[in-house]
Amino acid sequence: MIISRRHGKGFGLIEILVTLGILTVGILGVATLNGVITRQSQDNKARTEAISIAQSRIESMRNYTNSAGSQTEFDALYAVTSGFANSTSITGVNAVFTRTESVAAGTMSRLVAVNVAWSDPEGNAQNVTLDTELSYVSPRSAGDSALDAAPDLVAAPTGRARLGEGELPQDAVTASNDDGTSLYDQGEERMLVADDQIVLTLANACQTEDGTCIDFVRIKGKVYIDTATQNNLEPGEVFLVASDAAYCARYFFADGATEPTPVTATTTEARTTPNGNYKYFNYTCYIGGGWHGNIGIILAGGTTQSDKMCVGDPVSENAWEQPVIASRRVYRGMLYKYDDSTDSGKEEIDDGAGGSLIKYYSQGIADQTELPDPDSGDHGHDFVIASLSASATEGSNCITQSLMLRADTDTNNDGRKGDLYAGNPTDFICLNDGLLDHHDTAVFGSSVTCPYDPSDPPSTRHLVSGLISVTAQSNAGNNTLMSSVNAYTSDGPGNCLIAPYTHDGSKYHVTYACDVYDWGNGWNGYLQAIYDASAISCSPNKINKTGITADSSTGNNFTSCSLGSYAVFTGTVNASSNRKLTRVAISGGGTCTVATGGLSYECISHNISPGTYSGTLTFTPSGGVACRSPMTQTAIPAGYQTLNVNIRANAGQCP
Repeated sequence: MIISRRHGKGFGLIEILVTLGILTVGILGVATLNGVITRQSQDNKARTEAISIAQSRIESMRNYTNSAGSQTEFDALYAVTSGFANSTSITGVNAVFTRTESVAAGTMSRLVAVNVAWSDPEGNAQNVTLDTELSYVSPRSAGDSALDAAPDLVAAPTGRARLGEGELPQDAVTASNDDGTSLYDQGEERMLVADDQIVLTLANACQTEDGTCIDFVRIKGKVYIDTATQNNLEPGEVFLVASDAAYCARYFFADGATEPTPVTATTTEARTTPNGNYKYFNYTCYIGGGWHGNIGIILAGGTTQSDKMCVGDPVSENAWEQPVIASRRVYRGMLYKYDDSTDSGKEEIDDGAGGSLIKYYSQGIADQTELPDPDSGDHGHDFVIASLSASATEGSNCITQSLMLRADTDTNNDGRKGDLYAGNPTDFICLNDGLLDHHDTAVFGSSVTCPYDPSDPPSTRHLVSGLISVTAQSNAGNNTLMSSVNAYTSDGPGNCLIAPYTHDGSKYHVTYACDVYDWGNGWNGYLQAIYDASAISCSPNKINKTGITADSSTGNNFTSCSLGSYAVFTGTVNASSNRKLTRVAISGGGTCTVATGGLSYECISHNISPGTYSGTLTFTPSGGVACRSPMTQTAIPAGYQTLNVNIRANAGQCP
């Protein structure tokens, strides 16, 4: 007998049980997902609060330096601990935290670390650790100068802002800063507002004679996340933190938007470059005039040894502008005190090695400064976050690993890969060139540049001196040329003093003396003669030095220099993929150099006086082909010429 089920109606018991089972699994899955999301939100809030607790403690410890009147008092104030100590329980909004701290001895400094630990809702141990280095610098110069009339000759690092308190009044009128924050003026105070909370106050800002208010100092830039190596790092997990009393806003402008979108702890997307090689967002840090300190990156999950932050300019030819790996920038001015009893005319201290160091005093930034200057076209203070092996600590990795040189359309603004970061500053911003806060100029002086990063003071200063000698007759035109001759070191301009030129009947002589600084293993770098390359030639014009541990006056002379007429060819490289320029040759006996990173070059012809240069420039890339190479040049007069180079996979791709 055949039984047909074609016309059966209703549900069987088995079908009902299967349906209930599926529904149960689905409901449990939704509940589990909701629990995961809730726990992740709680974890993020707790981690953010822990970072805030650690940062607050570091800033409190930093401000203790004001209580130290000498290096001895500083060392006693920051007594070295055995590991993490001084356990303190803090009941927070999202968890109960345990804060501990460690202090280790550095070179005339203390290495401070603060650890904040807590347990998540599942009982798992969590923690974050922040660290910094503190060095003793007399916070005020009044006692040093014995002048009662000037109690604030050198400002303390906090500046003239203080952390804000309370909510914005309901009827308050504010002015937007176009970054998610606004300004509110009340009485003599100017306040910074974020999310209806007063986060920073500038005291006595509205006491000017014309009735206007002094504004906050603003430091701006972008944070780029390299998606090739940090593909799991979200914008919301990247925090900008400034030392002492400060507030950093994070934001971006979506396509077509006129209002900023704030970056919060839950932000997963911001802006992206055309090929998706970077996620990025903007930041503005607000501080008060007189402030000097650090602005750095903190990652919500903690910063590991493989997390690398690149700063600097990957297309610069200057050693002191090229990239370094650093998680923070230091902003400080450097003053010296006049002292007629020393040869330098500046106050000096014993370096402990039989020599002396000029004693420098940290000085803060002028009121309402904006960096970069909106009228100057200077580059923003950008960070590039990537991931590399723990041993990759040299800044050259930012170039060789292409961290700042991704696809052409992502880092190519003006014709060469990497110029998205052209002019991006390195990890120390010297405030001396027009950015210094007020100080007593009868007691303190300053140079246009800073000799070194004062957050990492050297142990010894050495004087390296020499001559730049140019064979030439003495006449008015040559005198003009020689008046512009200078010398640099690889540490940057400004560390060399140049004496007025002399003439002995056949040669001009320019004496130079450069301060170089030894951090304990000798100074390594180069000396470079600087001149108009279209009219003067020195071979070589750069002298490499290694292991300088004392004053040096031998082997530093540039003696093979002469006047002439030279065609100088310079250019930049626009390369596809990760290719670069490895060598350039100029026919006729000239010389060529390729900058670190292989993205620019310079060639100087042989002496063409009194004619012109005709010849070829041949470019050798690391891979692919250099388009139009060799480049033929005909009847080129003396002076500077620009010849840019394209490198492509094959000749068919050349423009």
